[in-house]
Amino acid sequence: MKLWISSEYSGDIGHEMRTTRNFVEDEINVKINDKDYDIDLDKWRCIAILMKDKVDQERYCEIIKYSSKTKKMDFKLQIDYPEFVNGDAKRQQQFIYEMLMRSLDLLIEKGLNEAGIESLRQDTQSVALKNGWIIAH
Repeated sequence: MKLWISSEYSGDIGHEMRTTRNFVEDEINVKINDKDYDIDLDKWRCIAILMKDKVDQERYCEIIKYSSKTKKMDFKLQIDYPEFVNGDAKRQQQFIYEMLMRSLDLLIEKGLNEAGIESLRQDTQSVALKNGWIIAH
């Protein structure tokens, strides 16, 4: 499996967004890159949407599409702009991680292999634990 993250955003957050998403993507890919989770996906793709203005937030709606024919997902998921901007680097990484966890929930809802997704989730959570995006209870 391979994770690919991109973003659509407004405001002056380009550097922070690129740095954050690339770090999260690289960290997770080290763990999952050579694994087969038996999920009908060519790649785990997510696009974060961070819009500063209310008008843009309404214009850039979330998209949640999956094609079993092409094995492609087209997920564009919103992240709260003010919270992202006001967070430190670790908190910004947490927002990306939370978006990814939500995407896995949505893939289950779309009918993809739940056992495989849960295995991918566990591997991703181990990366999150190592990086402090979540804490063990």
